[in-house]
Amino acid sequence: MNEYRSSARYIDSAHPAVQRFSREHARGATEKGRAVALYYAVRDRIRYNPFLDFSRPEVFRASSVLESGEGFCIGKAALLAASARAAGIAARVGFADVKNHLTTPRLAETM
Repeated sequence: MNEYRSSARYIDSAHPAVQRFSREHARGATEKGRAVALYYAVRDRIRYNPFLDFSRPEVFRASSVLESGEGFCIGKAALLAASARAAGIAARVGFADVKNHLTTPRLAETM
């Protein structure tokens, strides 16, 4: 489980901004409560933007997503995992293909 608690290239939980974000938002008496609080902080404070330039590695790095204030699914997931790790919660990202009937033709082409 140590690999899910350590800082990494994209899940850069040791970054000072990620550490601050985690301290500010990981509120709760239990690990689950802190994880849920972090989930809502990432969901509500980081704007979802599916039209980012995915050729740029920064869009996938937690600290960059936090700095820009916007991210796509993977970048926001990296921020959530990094924030959880910064709070001492073992975390990793999982990937899946999502079919969304609300997807516009432009977004589908971008993907």
